[in-house]
Amino acid sequence: MIKAHRIITGTTLLAVFGFMMIVWAYGRPAPPVTQASMHLVSAVKLRFTFASGDSANVTQVEGGTIKVERDGKKLTITPYMRDHGQVELRVFQAVQHEGKEMMEAVDTLLVDKGLTRLNRGNLLFSVQVLDADKKLPAAALATTGATCCAPTCAGTLICGVCVCTDCARCGPRWCECADP
Repeated sequence: MIKAHRIITGTTLLAVFGFMMIVWAYGRPAPPVTQASMHLVSAVKLRFTFASGDSANVTQVEGGTIKVERDGKKLTITPYMRDHGQVELRVFQAVQHEGKEMMEAVDTLLVDKGLTRLNRGNLLFSVQVLDADKKLPAAALATTGATCCAPTCAGTLICGVCVCTDCARCGPRWCECADP
């Protein structure tokens, strides 16, 4: 009888404490959201296909700079997101002015998932939007540094946050490089 009483008392106390733990855990507020987990940075993923047949997938944050260089010809391209999956590209080319290299604005164009030809700075290539609103964690970008550069098999150098060419790749671990 005493043994049965102890078992019933122990089981009851265990059930009460278990119930109290459930109520306590349910009533607790969620952990605070940190600044790093809150901030996402908008980025765009583009595909460049060059006249020579080489290609690259480039991810760059909105307002950042993508650099394209081949045979001494240099372009910089700055992407900005627009409505309906379109991306505005502001294109600049390097020019020599009084012995200094300066960037000169040459074009602004809207691109989307279709191929758009670009012929500026004697660099003929097509641009296509792969992802117009890619979200990247700000903390991941802050820890990985700015940009990286990778060459294509034909020798075109491309720089961005994440660059995947037909011959090389560069970028942080979250950089997605499927075959271009």
